[in-house]
Amino acid sequence: MLTIAALAALGAFALAGCRDEGTGNSTAEPPEEVEAPPEIAEIEPAKAAPEFTVALVAGGDASLSDYEGKILVLDFWATWCVGCVAEFPRYQELYANSDREKVAYLGMSLDGDASTVEAFLKSRPEITLPMAIAPEAVVDSFLAKRTLPSSRVIDGSGMVRYEFSGPGSAKVKEAVRRLLEEDESAG
Repeated sequence: MLTIAALAALGAFALAGCRDEGTGNSTAEPPEEVEAPPEIAEIEPAKAAPEFTVALVAGGDASLSDYEGKILVLDFWATWCVGCVAEFPRYQELYANSDREKVAYLGMSLDGDASTVEAFLKSRPEITLPMAIAPEAVVDSFLAKRTLPSSRVIDGSGMVRYEFSGPGSAKVKEAVRRLLEEDESAG
């Protein structure tokens, strides 16, 4: 059986979140947490990105020189890599919200053939990132260890400035932001 003191405490607890319309007082909402950018560091010293030409899954080829003057994000992945697939919605968001005149994204699949990647993408129409098949020589030149997912961020002059192993979309976003900021202050 509840005592009068217990009922009063319950009543006060129940009303604690209510707004007092007469005075305009209300229970303060907790402040919206702003996610701090991840800590990242440029590779030292920056190194020239190896020249490459890769077959695009949609047809045609892409070379490093095609992206001259743009920030280029290379996302190394495979259809069988659970962590890679989990990152796609975040990479897709980055791609969709980027200024394509300044930033380019290229998925570099280690699957070996376009038909595997085409079938994978067909079941995921929301993924519109440009995709390529990364030949062994390209993989070897960018990934000393074949850790997937991995990403590389190359500046507009063709220098690899950031390298990330493991899930890295938040780090890539921060790296791109920094390089864009750097470009704005230089220009």
